[in-house]
Amino acid sequence: MTTGFYKYIIIIENIIKFDIKGDDFINSDFTKIIMNPIRQRIIQYLIIHGQGTTGEMKAELTDIPPASLYRHVKALFENNCIEVAEERKVRGTVEKTYRLVQNPIGEVTSQDISILFQTGLMSLMATFQAYFSNPDADPQKDLLSLSTSTLLLTDEEFMDMMQKIGSIFNEVIYNKAGEGRKERRITFISSPCEKEE
Repeated sequence: MTTGFYKYIIIIENIIKFDIKGDDFINSDFTKIIMNPIRQRIIQYLIIHGQGTTGEMKAELTDIPPASLYRHVKALFENNCIEVAEERKVRGTVEKTYRLVQNPIGEVTSQDISILFQTGLMSLMATFQAYFSNPDADPQKDLLSLSTSTLLLTDEEFMDMMQKIGSIFNEVIYNKAGEGRKERRITFISSPCEKEE
C-alpha cells in the first residue's frame, strides 16, 4: 500500500503531467497554485479520501473558513489540479464531488522536474524571508528547524528509509484541527551530492 508520504510525492508529480509543462510553469504562477498551505491540505484530503464534496471537506477541515475553502477548491479546479468525479442534485442545487485529476497528459521531462524543484525552493525562500522580516519572529518558540546530512545508501536502503519516514508521516497525516495544533510545513528534499574534482 502506498504511504501518505509517497502519495503526496506522487500527486505533485502527477500535477506536472496533468497540467503545467515547460514555460507554462512560470506563466501560470505554479508556486501560488500548489504551494499554498490551504490548497495543499485540500489536495492531502483528496489523497487520503479519494474524493469528496466541499461539504465533506468542510466537515473535516474545520479550521478553514468555508468561504476560503470554496475559493481554494475553485482555484484548484480552474487550474486542472482537481476534477469533478460526479454531480448530483441536492435540494435544487448541484453538488459536485471532486477528486485529483485522473488522466495524465504527456510525458514528464527533466525540464519540468527542474522547474518544479526551482519554484518549490523559491517558494520556501520567500516564506522564510517573510518570516524573518517580521520583528516578532521567534525561531525557538516556533520550533523552526533546518537540517541536512550526507548519507551513504544503496537505492534499496534509501527506499527503506523513506518508507519508515512515510510510516511516521502517516501517524499524523489524519490529524484534525484541535487545541494547540498549528500548521507546520514539512519539506523533504533528496538530492545528489556535487562531485569534487
